[in-house]
Amino acid sequence: MGTILEIETQRDRKMEKKRIVILGGGYAGVHAAKNLHKAFKKMQEQVEITLIDRNRNHILMTELHEVAGNRVKQNSVKISFDRIFSGKMVHVVQDEIRDIDFTKQMLTGDRGSYPYDQLILGTGGETADFKVPGVKEHAFYLWSLENALSIRYHIETMVKEATREADLEKRKQLLTFVVAGGGFTGVELVGELAEWLPHLCEKNKLDSSDVRIINCEALGQILNMLPEGPRQKAERYMRKQGIEIMLNSLITNVTEDGFTIRGGEVIKTKTLIWTCGVRGTEFGEKLSITDGKMGRKLVNEFMQSPDHENVYVVGDGMYFQENNRPVPQIVEAAEQSAKTATDGVIYTIKSALGKKADPPKPFKSNFHGYMVSIGGRYAVSHTGGISLSGFFAQAMKHMVNMYYQSGVCGVNGAWTYLKHEILEIKHKRSLIGGMASYRVPSYWTTFLRMFIGVMWLIEGFGKITEGWLSDTTGSKVYWGAADAVGAASEAWGETAEVAATAVTEAVKQFAPPVLDQPLALYTWINDVFVSQAPYLFQIMIVLAEVGIGLCFLGGLFTFPAAVVSLGLSVMFLIGALAGKEIFWYMAVSIMMLGGAGRAFGLDYWVMPYLKKLWNKTPLAKKTYLYMGEPEFTKKQMKRKLAKNQD
Repeated sequence: MGTILEIETQRDRKMEKKRIVILGGGYAGVHAAKNLHKAFKKMQEQVEITLIDRNRNHILMTELHEVAGNRVKQNSVKISFDRIFSGKMVHVVQDEIRDIDFTKQMLTGDRGSYPYDQLILGTGGETADFKVPGVKEHAFYLWSLENALSIRYHIETMVKEATREADLEKRKQLLTFVVAGGGFTGVELVGELAEWLPHLCEKNKLDSSDVRIINCEALGQILNMLPEGPRQKAERYMRKQGIEIMLNSLITNVTEDGFTIRGGEVIKTKTLIWTCGVRGTEFGEKLSITDGKMGRKLVNEFMQSPDHENVYVVGDGMYFQENNRPVPQIVEAAEQSAKTATDGVIYTIKSALGKKADPPKPFKSNFHGYMVSIGGRYAVSHTGGISLSGFFAQAMKHMVNMYYQSGVCGVNGAWTYLKHEILEIKHKRSLIGGMASYRVPSYWTTFLRMFIGVMWLIEGFGKITEGWLSDTTGSKVYWGAADAVGAASEAWGETAEVAATAVTEAVKQFAPPVLDQPLALYTWINDVFVSQAPYLFQIMIVLAEVGIGLCFLGGLFTFPAAVVSLGLSVMFLIGALAGKEIFWYMAVSIMMLGGAGRAFGLDYWVMPYLKKLWNKTPLAKKTYLYMGEPEFTKKQMKRKLAKNQD
């Protein structure tokens, strides 16, 4: 009986909750969900946030050209919603929504129905074909991860077929690759192709000079949103890379074998990638709320639909004119429109619940600028009124992307981006070329790991034989200013002269020292901390050295052992206790941080197990410090499934 009452009570509480539904897990949807979590994380009994998306991952749409051009693997542009929202109050549902009843306030999908009190539509956009005949049937789009993978596979197939084609005209057609559209997406994609195709040709024993890469633009210039300076630099670099830029070349018809330009010129190709514009999605366009233009839905200055004050449209699917110009469909616009919408939702719900809240402010864009990469080594940008090109523009683009990823899923995300975009890139297609892509086989590090382990054991056992464990005065590690030494002498029955002798003996282990005198930092640590319990610190140093040695020898907890090894080495260095050989200890310790214990070591079994345990903890999810993907205990999974059923 008590159980039935409890269930009914929980049901009643659930019904009382204010339900916020976000449709779409793109840039706008994710930003909206994170803002709402921040506002309502202490009100989980009163507010429920649900994000619905057809996929399990947040896709980095602005990086899809890198997948299509085979610079990065597909995992580089995917961030699972589990990684983003584990430990957050945002409940993610994977479903394909088919209809929205704005009167009944209900979304209906393949897997269920979802009632809402406040709805944020972030359904995004899709490529606009401008009703050019044949585009839908014969051109490739670059608007999803599936599109990017299809393009990559198709290009590889065309090059392979060209190696077997005897007819020169057909071979030329197979090796002609055209990107229609001189905007950001088109230029970035054509830059990737210019870098990738020479390597692909080399792999297939083809002459790369037979390849023709074209960027076809209907207007008189590419990259219209950039000032003249960076735009011209982009054009010069593209032409230098062998890219043909066809301006004033409006495509009027597309067939299986090529396309026709206004004026009658026909380009024969099997590869036309269409990046000529963005419109609202077909699903969004069909929704029964007021239309804007190009399939986008009209909103007011608070991102509300004029038909329903509890329905907001954000990102590429919303249409709002600012200074008589439509807000562009870019990432910053998506995030800023999401911020305006969530401010309105937060104000409405908190006011209804009797909580204090700031009234929302009308949308006002604050775009910082634009950055365009042309392959992995070159970019142009115009941000904050400053134009950059080359290395510095590309570095800025990477920093902005790392900042975004750290905001979405913490330092974990930024580090993953750094690895995928710079440290693991091959064929010199990164900011630093391919300098970091060559790896030393892990089995070679085994010898180095065991050697440094033996060296630390020698140091530790040497201190034991020198009496570090038996000398309870702590004189092996502590000395200080005259007054401090005097105080210590009174307590231990030692003289300053004895302490000085101990220092001299300690220095012998790394003689001659690199520094003549300890640095002020070391002296401060010695006087403030070590002087409080010198014998304890003496024991800790010995145990640390022996422990580090054993860990390295067995390949167990290699990463923390390497951190301690590095820390001790630095302390010996700044304390004027270490000779030049300490730099060897430090260098090898840094090398051991890379998981050296998994090569013929116990970490091969231990670390994956500990990683699993850690990734299941609420702390790991809350701080985004899990390694790889977050995991769930049986209890957590049961709770998650129960929520899905509800």
